[in-house]
Amino acid sequence: MRARAFTLVELLVVIAVIAVLAALLLPVFAGAREKGRQTACASNQRSLGLAILLYCQDHDERLPLAAYATGGFDFATWHNLVEPYVRSRETVFCPSSTVSRTDAGGRPTAHFGYNARHLTDVALDFSNYATHSAVSLAQVANPPETVLTADARASLLGSWCGDDGKFLLPPSEANSHCWGRPADVHHGGANVLWLDGHLRWHRAGQYYWGQSPPDRFFDRE
Repeated sequence: MRARAFTLVELLVVIAVIAVLAALLLPVFAGAREKGRQTACASNQRSLGLAILLYCQDHDERLPLAAYATGGFDFATWHNLVEPYVRSRETVFCPSSTVSRTDAGGRPTAHFGYNARHLTDVALDFSNYATHSAVSLAQVANPPETVLTADARASLLGSWCGDDGKFLLPPSEANSHCWGRPADVHHGGANVLWLDGHLRWHRAGQYYWGQSPPDRFFDRE
């Protein structure tokens, strides 16, 4: 008996069915990949939070400075201070972030923003970076409801410092060079690390915008 071959029409139908199935499954696979990246990002941020708390134990319960002078006009930032307490430099990066791994000066940066305006007294223009101080854990009234870090990016396009947002603006402050806003890189939300060490995914409206008072989850009260 002669084997029956596919006709051109049948072949086109099969190809069309495969294309439809691929179109349906690709978003599922993409969502699964992003979920994996979100989990890795959360793990890194938790490790960073633990490093910050270990830093506090070694520094009279005081949180890291926003930045500190290392000589002349050179300075380092909060994530440099806690770097000795992390196992890997990758801890300060988020796989979902599109932010560069270096700042405008080519120095390694972080994909997470630190609540520096309320947890330190650094000025918006960093004019007191060499003399500012950080608060102690005891000065924070409600650690479980005080943001420590969050996924972030620059608040201004073309910021002098680059596209990172390692200094996280509280909601009440206007956009400013070298300061960041939360980056909703995970399904329309961000991983937020709180001062007591717990981490949760939030949409910006749940902890950032539209709060009363505006800095409800950022200030020390």
